[in-house]
Amino acid sequence: MVLVVAIQLLLSLLGAGIGLGTVNTTAASTPAAGNLGMGAGIWWVVSSCIALFAGGYVAAWLAGIEIRFDGILHGLVTWGIATLLIFWLLTSAIGGIIGGGFSALGTLAGAAGSGISDAAKPVAQAAGISPDMVKQEAQSYLQPANSDPATMSPKDAQKEVASNLVTYAKGGSDAPAAKEKVIAIMAAQLKISHDDAAKQFDANQAKLKQVRDQAVQSAKVAADDSAAAVSTASFAGFGVLLLGLIAAAVGGSLAVQRRTLITSQTDGRVSASTPA
Repeated sequence: MVLVVAIQLLLSLLGAGIGLGTVNTTAASTPAAGNLGMGAGIWWVVSSCIALFAGGYVAAWLAGIEIRFDGILHGLVTWGIATLLIFWLLTSAIGGIIGGGFSALGTLAGAAGSGISDAAKPVAQAAGISPDMVKQEAQSYLQPANSDPATMSPKDAQKEVASNLVTYAKGGSDAPAAKEKVIAIMAAQLKISHDDAAKQFDANQAKLKQVRDQAVQSAKVAADDSAAAVSTASFAGFGVLLLGLIAAAVGGSLAVQRRTLITSQTDGRVSASTPA
């Protein structure tokens, strides 16, 4: 199995060297990304089969067995251990990179947070913001808004509309009253009739529903595309592993076949040289 990993690494480096050697940005002769990706995938399959064939062959040969089925089993065991080892190495490397990245990100975030906190004080002072002003602003938010749509300020009208839209979106028995309240505020603020405000409200709700439906549809399409991509990758991975399994089994079988041939030839020569 060590031989399998070593040959896989050797052939992967060879493939990377050949593939990157075709890149020539100056002469504008660089292959397309899709072609490079396809070539890399094909080379990965070929190199895996070669490595597993060699590993299965060596494992069966060193075992010294002369039964073909036993040779196939040695090849399969070699394939299984090598596959687990390669996956472990890949996941360990990726996990280390991700862990290191998150660690660095946390350090940077902490440093950035400290820097922002220190920088916010002079910026706030330069802008004329003081704790007393923030307190006064918070108190203004807690003051009761004017409930008469005709005399509401634009700021109070916006807060009241936002509050009633939330109630309307929740549905239930309070939704009709919330809708009527929003229409009344719209009519007063926009200086239009109640019917025109109701029509504008319905039109806005229809647009909002259309946007929401489009977002849901886009999410479904994205989910379907993701599922299809994962399915394709799973089938591709299954095919690669199956080819590797076959290559390892064939290697083990050929090793036993060759050993049997050599043994029979040796026995024949010994029998011929033995005096009668």
